[in-house]
Amino acid sequence: MAGEAKLLADIPAPLVHTAFGAAVCAVAILMRPEALGLQRSAIASGCLAVFTGLALVAYDFLVYPAESRPGLEGAALPVAAVASFATVLAGVTPIAVRLAAGVVAAIVIGGVPHLAGRRVTGREGWATRFGRDAAGVAVLAPVLVAASSPVLPPLQRAGLVAAVALLVSIDGLRTERIGVIRALLASAVVGLIIGEVTLPVATATGNAGLRAAALLVLWYGLRGELGVLVTSRRNHWTSIAEYGIFVLAAAVALGLIAARNL
Repeated sequence: MAGEAKLLADIPAPLVHTAFGAAVCAVAILMRPEALGLQRSAIASGCLAVFTGLALVAYDFLVYPAESRPGLEGAALPVAAVASFATVLAGVTPIAVRLAAGVVAAIVIGGVPHLAGRRVTGREGWATRFGRDAAGVAVLAPVLVAASSPVLPPLQRAGLVAAVALLVSIDGLRTERIGVIRALLASAVVGLIIGEVTLPVATATGNAGLRAAALLVLWYGLRGELGVLVTSRRNHWTSIAEYGIFVLAAAVALGLIAARNL
């Protein structure tokens, strides 16, 4: 018990990370497309996301003890959160929605490294895992909504979705205790597929929220399928069938959406 308490005490509280996340969101607001134009805003937001990841990794390296250090994957979801918030600023005008997205981004940047530290120390319970999964959905959903509309050019839209889906998938697969290389390869495949699927979806008509929901279900199913394939679980085929239901449901929904636009 004393050793466990010491490990938890060695994981810093997320106060500094959250303050840093709030500062990053404030800078992202200054870089919104209304102020810089779409192209310059996209470049600046990308640089801000990379800086956020590097700063978090450097800070965690200096502050966290070696046995509870999150590692590079601890910055994956915060970087995706910056990209997600920048997407909301580019495609959504209501202040309330922008404010909510900024709060979510700040919380993700502040809380995820702390949760990653708990995972490294082996103190990740179901509540921690649920929090990380919920954070991933909250980060990915706005990007998929933007991908379901022609606000961004096709290649930029597909690239943004692929990158964010890759980062969110890495975080989720690492939560499942999958090795770094295998998680990276599986996440890259997920990102490429989701990015490719968004191209025809964006030109479809209908409710953008429903199209984004179908893409989110597809992402969840693909992440689960590939996560199972790169591991050696005993219930291998059962898990593939379970996640395959989500992939099939999303494929049917997206097929119906495409059929309505023929």
